[in-house]
Amino acid sequence: MRNLAWIPLLAALALSSCASSPRRGVRRHPEPQRVTLESARAATQNEQWLLASSSWYEIYLAGRAEAPMACVEAARALSEMGDVASARNLLDQGFKRYPEHLELLEAHAEVLENAGFRRAAEPYLERVLERNPDRLSTLLFLARLRVELSLEDKALPLLERRIALGGADALTWRLIARAQRKAGRTAEALDAYAKAFAYGENDPDRLVHAASLFVDSDAEQRGTVDASVVRTWLRRAVELDPQLAVGHEYLGRLCEQAGDDPAAIACFERALELDPSRNELALRLGRMHLAAGNPARAAALAKHALRSERDLERKAEFERWLEPPPAESPVQVPAEVPVDG
Repeated sequence: MRNLAWIPLLAALALSSCASSPRRGVRRHPEPQRVTLESARAATQNEQWLLASSSWYEIYLAGRAEAPMACVEAARALSEMGDVASARNLLDQGFKRYPEHLELLEAHAEVLENAGFRRAAEPYLERVLERNPDRLSTLLFLARLRVELSLEDKALPLLERRIALGGADALTWRLIARAQRKAGRTAEALDAYAKAFAYGENDPDRLVHAASLFVDSDAEQRGTVDASVVRTWLRRAVELDPQLAVGHEYLGRLCEQAGDDPAAIACFERALELDPSRNELALRLGRMHLAAGNPARAAALAKHALRSERDLERKAEFERWLEPPPAESPVQVPAEVPVDG
């Protein structure tokens, strides 16, 4: 008789493997009678996604007034667990059960977007707007999606519609600015940035990015936004992040364009202090020092830059700053001519 002692061990290993593999699909809560809205919200807040999904699912199955919202929350928890298919299945089931609740379609788009499927999310939002063209949350969601898909011209009418309905806010204006900027409409983009930042802005990178559009464009492209407004953006940016070299640099460039060379030099010095590898900035700064009659500082910048400079034209200019000035020719004093007495 063959030795079959290994069979129990093999069975145990198989069961262990099944137990350790992730289970897909929403699960029932082990104690449904103990589930409350408060306990479900706590599980979501604490990012206990398995507990949250099962808790919200029990509330959904109960069929009370909060069932559509619970369906959305259960699907979001499943999405956070990486179970996109189960989240979508649950939302499909929920929409069939509650077809008047358009937030279920919005949630479906959200699950798809979070999984990286922006194109697939778009039709769900279009379906919402077919049913309710004035739904502010969907107008914003679909517009943002289209901007990220480089469909700016399809996004702008949605954003303009949202503003016309009284839904203007910082995010709406930022999306308009982003869409107008991508479309090459500088004046319109700057105007939208100004309206967005009027709500308050605490992202230094966003402030510098907006200011760069003004600084890098020609005067006739800038529209009605004044340089003083852009200066407040940049000052706010370096106030929020004093180590932001690019913020100091753009502030310097704005001062230089305004003819305030001492302020520009101070800003460029700070930017170069924070990012000493910027040889092109050292070149700009050195030229300003030479124009201001400070060749010693220009020479110091050249010595530092020449350690790493590879561009031949820049290298040649830096080297010229190190050359001694030409010696002055001695003044020839004419000899005295004796005067005949």
